Amino acid sequence: MSGLNLNNIYVGDNGRVQLSGGSSNIDFVDTVDQMIAARRIPADNLERRVEANDEKIAALKELQTLVGTLKDSMANLYGATSFDNSRNIFESKQIFASSDGTAAASLMGVTASNAAETGSYTFEINQVASRHKLSSNTQPVAASADITGITGTGTFTVTGGTGSSTVTVAAGDTLQDIRDKINNIADSTGVQASVVKVSDTESTLILTSTEEGEDNRMSFSDDTGNVLQNLNILDGVGAIVGANVIDVGNNAEMELDGIPVTRGSNEFSDLIDGLNISLYDAEPGTLITIDIEQDLNQAKTAILDFVDAYNAVQTFINEKTFVDPTTGEASEDAVLLGNTSVKGIESGLQQIAGSFANGVTDRPDKDDYSVLAEIGLGFVAYGANEDPLKSKTIELDETALNEALLNEPDEVMELFLFRGKSDNSDVTMTGFDGKTNAATYEFNIDASGGVINSVTYDITVDGVTTTGKNAVVSGNSIRTADGLRLFYGGDANAADTATVTTSVGIGAQFYFELDSILDEEEGTLTQAISELETQSASHEEKVERIDERLARQREVLMDQFIAMESALARMKSIQSSLDELMAAGKDG
Repeated sequence: MSGLNLNNIYVGDNGRVQLSGGSSNIDFVDTVDQMIAARRIPADNLERRVEANDEKIAALKELQTLVGTLKDSMANLYGATSFDNSRNIFESKQIFASSDGTAAASLMGVTASNAAETGSYTFEINQVASRHKLSSNTQPVAASADITGITGTGTFTVTGGTGSSTVTVAAGDTLQDIRDKINNIADSTGVQASVVKVSDTESTLILTSTEEGEDNRMSFSDDTGNVLQNLNILDGVGAIVGANVIDVGNNAEMELDGIPVTRGSNEFSDLIDGLNISLYDAEPGTLITIDIEQDLNQAKTAILDFVDAYNAVQTFINEKTFVDPTTGEASEDAVLLGNTSVKGIESGLQQIAGSFANGVTDRPDKDDYSVLAEIGLGFVAYGANEDPLKSKTIELDETALNEALLNEPDEVMELFLFRGKSDNSDVTMTGFDGKTNAATYEFNIDASGGVINSVTYDITVDGVTTTGKNAVVSGNSIRTADGLRLFYGGDANAADTATVTTSVGIGAQFYFELDSILDEEEGTLTQAISELETQSASHEEKVERIDERLARQREVLMDQFIAMESALARMKSIQSSLDELMAAGKDG
């Protein structure tokens, strides 16, 4: 028995089943499919373009992420302004502590912000601040038992460093109730309470100031009744019973470089700008030396992160645009080969990496770094490395970088950061943008009556001076046409002048170039991705229209073949009938 070829069965839109080639011996379903496939070649080409675009878009988005990481690595290397230098990685500080007695770390802790100046300080801690603390007499009742048979009822006032409030003791209250009532008002008094279970039948009330120091010492008074006196917290004249004082609540006392210093807390930051100090213990006679130095490791780490991020971008571009120099053939991964946006990004970043810092200070007694190569950040020449993916990446000479940071940290800082220096202490740079020049600005501030009336300035860029420019003034804020922002802290009652010089380091140039590349609307990568997505959407619309047209054509062709099959079937039926008649005539 012969098998049934299901591929030759065609079911039309009307549900009619038709055997393909039943009369003509032509597999018209296959024939029509081949005809439609031939007519669909333009759609196939468009789909291949969409697939290629999808690969490009994926690669561009990955590049976008890598460029974003590179921009992030520049966050501390471009000179962002802050009044406390917190955003300047080169101003990071580290602390070295030593002691001629007990280990310094057991006596005090010190942290330094970027605002701290380098230097050395000697501390002697004579007394640490403590919390005022006292107790009642031990009472012959359990903590949860009615205490009013001993204390009586009434009201008393609690006063601490925060303020005063009244507590009412009612019939049936326990020591735990009194404790809870005191703690409920702790925020408004600065006094907290606890109960110590001495035994199953004895307990004691403990009262403690919530903060250290003499200013936070507690005081109490019985207003009605004698609750506190009966607890032996107060004596007969209303004074605190000295025998029950556990800690009098002292201030911290120390000497800084021989100068007596008193503080009401063991945690303070107002002694030396930029230093946060914690006192742990006192040891009179022991000298603790605190040395504050630049933390160059943080600057180095930031530079190394930049190198890694830059190389990740360049390596990725190398991979996605690689052409074998021997065969001249592009690799399978070279999906971004010929992409003008990628070429532009690569060229722009290489140009900055190899360019000069603009306007760096020229000092005869110092080495002025103006290019990255001078601190050990050179470039792998094209074709100079066995690994072609490392071409044009940054090659780090760590020894040279260490020497530059150790010997000339300020020059390394100037190489990277945007810097602004003013000869007037009342004029401070507060900001800048990618358009701000390396320049000399001569400001004339017209002020009277406590307000700034106007600010004009002359600007010199690359030796060319433009005079009489007007700055935008808003209160005490000043902004130049090229984006330099300043704050005037003078009394604004008289005219004033200031000269501000700026330099634009490599880090600042990188940061704003990367910011432009990554802009969510106008950025190079944003537009490149958007262009491909728009192109793919257009291709997909065309494919959809082609498929709709071919679907209709297929139905027409199928109907035509079916009609042909039907006609052939009728002809065969007529021929069969004629054959039968002719055969019958011969027999007759």
